[in-house]
Amino acid sequence: MVAVTRIKFFEKSGARLNIPASVVRSPGFPFEDDDLVKIEIGNDSLIIEKPEWWEMLDWNEMRNAYNALPDEIKEKIAEH
Repeated sequence: MVAVTRIKFFEKSGARLNIPASVVRSPGFPFEDDDLVKIEIGNDSLIIEKPEWWEMLDWNEMRNAYNALPDEIKEKIAEH
């Protein structure tokens, strides 16, 4: 599915990207109303995907919890 749309910038709140209804209604659209999404910038593009649970936490504020995590999760956190 490919669509063209507009981005609108706002001085104080950031920007809004309108996703056309044809894209949202597509069977391949992975999001539902009110989902949290992760936006990543790379190679002249935006990648929008569902975040992992560990990406939504501030690990600097939760040092003891971070130290108790398995090494596999710590490595993923370090990559981001």
